[in-house]
This record gives sequence, C-alpha cells and structure tokens, in this order.
Amino acid sequence: MSPKVSMQQIADRLGMSKYTVSQALSGKSGVSEENRLRIQETAKAMGYTLKQKQPQRTPTHYQTASHVIGDTHAKTEITPYILVWIQSTYLEDNPFWGKVLTGIAAASKELGFEHLIVPIAPHHQLGLQMPSYLDPSHCIGQLLAGTFPVQSVISLKQSGIPLVLIDHHEPLIEVDCVLNNNLDAGKMACQRLLSSSAKRVIFIGDDQFAVSFKERWWGCRMALEDMTVSGPVEHYHLKKWQIAYSGPHMLHQLERKVAALTPETMPDGFVCANDHLALALLPILKRHGLDVPSQVKVLGLDNIEAAAYATPALSTIELGKEALGIRAVETLLYRLQHPGRQVEKVVLSSRFIARNSG
Repeated sequence: MSPKVSMQQIADRLGMSKYTVSQALSGKSGVSEENRLRIQETAKAMGYTLKQKQPQRTPTHYQTASHVIGDTHAKTEITPYILVWIQSTYLEDNPFWGKVLTGIAAASKELGFEHLIVPIAPHHQLGLQMPSYLDPSHCIGQLLAGTFPVQSVISLKQSGIPLVLIDHHEPLIEVDCVLNNNLDAGKMACQRLLSSSAKRVIFIGDDQFAVSFKERWWGCRMALEDMTVSGPVEHYHLKKWQIAYSGPHMLHQLERKVAALTPETMPDGFVCANDHLALALLPILKRHGLDVPSQVKVLGLDNIEAAAYATPALSTIELGKEALGIRAVETLLYRLQHPGRQVEKVVLSSRFIARNSG
C-alpha cells in the first residue's frame, strides 16, 4: 500500500502554502478557481482522498461496470484496457515516470478502464507487437511513454489500435501526442539566472539520454540569444557539461567537473537537465566549498518531490508529471470519440517554483 499523501506534500509539489491547499480541498473561499482546480487535480493524481466524492465521468459506451462482486454467483465482465508501453529503464526508481504512470492509473480508473504496463528492454524496442497473452479485442488504445525508435511508433500505429505518444513527438507520423514544453522550460530556467545578474551559466545534461534533455538545452540557448539583444554577446557565456546521466559514473563525472573549475571558469549558476542531476550536484558543490546560492545558483527541472526537501531547497521548473499521464488518457479517449479528426499535439505549460537554491 502506498503511503498516505499529506496536504504538505501537495503544497510542496505545487509551490503553494499548506493553508492554500487546505482551503481549496475543504471548499472554502480565498482561493482562485484556477488554483482550486489545479490543487484538486494534483491531489487526485497523487492519491489524496478528498472528503467530498467527485462524480465519475461517463463519456463513452466503453465505460461500463467491469467487476460485479457479490455472492458466489457474482458475474464478472471483461474490462476494456489501455496498454502502456514504456522503457524498462524508466521504471528503475524514476521519480518522473513514476508520477506519469500514477496519472495514467488515476485517469484510467476514473474512466472505468484497466491499464496494463508493458516494460520494454532497450534491445527489444524495434517492431513492438502486442504480447500473446493479451486479447487485442478488449484493448481500446495504446500509450507509448518516452522516446522510442521511429520503427516502434510505426509498428504500433499499424496495429490499428489508437495510439498516443507521451513526452515524444514524431513529426512525420500522424499520431496524437502529449508533451511537456521542454524548450520553454529550459528557456525559463536560464532566464531566471540571467535576470538575477548571472553572466556565466553551465547547463548539465546528456544528449544521448532523452530528447527532452536536448530541448531543455536548446531553450537555454534561446534565453541567451534573447539577452544579447540588450547587450553584447561577449558579456554572456553559456557552456554545456555532457554527463552520462544513465551510466554508473555520473557522480564521479560531476565530481571531476566541479573539481576542475577555476576562478576564471567558475559559473554564476547551473541549469541541470532535471532535478535528479541538480540534487546530485548540490552536495558536490558543498564539498568543494561553494555555497549555494550566495556563490553559485542551481536550478533543476521537473519539480520532483525530493526537490522541496534538499539543502538548500531546490528551485526548479514545474513540468507535467501526473498531468502528462492524465492528459494522455484523455487524448486517447478523444481519439476514440473522434477517430477521423486531425491528430493533435497537446503541449503542457511549465512554471517556475522559487525556493532557496537560486
């Protein structure tokens, strides 16, 4: 059983006060409608039990009672299911994808569907085929979570079962997708540092790990280009550290990079491709006598739960996690209702969460 979710955890996730969360969840005044809805959606996705039961939506004929439980003569019906394809590496204690799957589970349950997760090993990504133990006639749709080869997307689309990509986009294939605005998030993070008088910024990422890491780097470059409009380009310096994020030597590589810094190469701030990298960087900087944020600022991206409890608390960019999973299920449902309409690219917005690291 998963641990009970507290109001404080919801507040930390949203960068709001516990009082605001309490007011919204108890239906009291003093909270804007936009924030109230955001708090309620986040609480629901995190598994927080609301005192007032929310009415269940029934938008399609697929949403029928799936299990009738009673005496020994109880009748059991087959439940329509959503198939979730995901790289097996994403399931290895990954706080981002764990929350995306939580959102998928919450939305599927609300709509009366089961969801089945199929982990795919890196060497089995081409030509994905539905497992033989599943009945495709009860599969209403597929979700492909994360970056997969083009051939994988093509093979799933050719199955004829509706498909939605999560945090991945294939511009040459007509398929619905739900994305985080990684470009805008990277730009926002870098702009935060530049607006606080930072002139030298280092981005830490791994181009080989995910397209989202590349897009966040491109966003930082865009922020720098915007700043050069108001001043000479030589006044600003943006550098990238390539770190093998998914490799066993990530911490050692970070340690060596920090140790090699000199007064001439010392940045004013770091933008890390995700919070996990930023949280790994903070203690390394401390060991080398660098105070955050007085000497150097550190920003992350994703706003995972651990970011709020770091020392110092990590400033970060809030990107969709549970919301990404929820919107993917809703987009799949829309495709079922409107099979002939033009494919959609749903892009979720991002926002800055100000804490103590920068």
